[in-house]
Amino acid sequence: MAIAPEALPASLFFELASHPPKWFNRGMDNGYNQFCPIAKASEVLAQRWMPLILRELMADIRTFNDIHRGVPLISRAVLVARLRDLEHHGIIERRARQNGPGHEYWLTPAGEAFRPVVRELGHWGLVHAREALTPDDLDPTFLLWGFRKRAIRDALPDRRVVVQFEFSGVPARWSKFRTLWLLLERSAVDVCAKDPGHPVDLVCRGKIADFVAVYLGHALWRDMAGKTLSIEGDRNLAQSLPAWIRLDKVVGRDFPVVRPAA
Repeated sequence: MAIAPEALPASLFFELASHPPKWFNRGMDNGYNQFCPIAKASEVLAQRWMPLILRELMADIRTFNDIHRGVPLISRAVLVARLRDLEHHGIIERRARQNGPGHEYWLTPAGEAFRPVVRELGHWGLVHAREALTPDDLDPTFLLWGFRKRAIRDALPDRRVVVQFEFSGVPARWSKFRTLWLLLERSAVDVCAKDPGHPVDLVCRGKIADFVAVYLGHALWRDMAGKTLSIEGDRNLAQSLPAWIRLDKVVGRDFPVVRPAA
């Protein structure tokens, strides 16, 4: 006896696609509605911009404005929302600033537990995403922000050192940042997009792509120095600069992608 097609049992997928139950879409904007621990962790980490915000926090970047400088393409409103999410999930806490008004964001133990996850994410990117780089990724401001985070402040001299970077081959969208300044001091390291008005001690020149290749460890400083990349100025300072900002080291080999907890 033939069974009518309408009497055949439908697959679960077909049933959900054709007649989604009331619970199916509930809350999906905020989560996966699964008890799986990977799903629950992803509800925090896998939101757009979240890994980059955690990257900055793990580099001891703690103020709202500095976090935004490290992730400049995120809108300030979205950054506020993401930080609130992290606070809500117990990943960060706000603390009053010790030196002035306002507050800072600090990782909690739960936030610190994400450190090896973000480190491995960065290592995967170094190894497997090399071919995914595009010209639009070559942002000079982010490169100098990276130098700021990598700077070994204890190794700096007792006085301020001003380094002017002059990049060639900068993509059109970043063309206004062909020239940038890195201010190195033991008390703080900063990046300027406008002339800071201090005497320049060193001038670094080269293609932005070559600087990024060295930064990522895709090329070695010793193979590029004096050839495609140059440092001009005081000889002693010029010899010391690569070590100060770790240009002479390979990320992922000589130092970790994400620094250990303090």
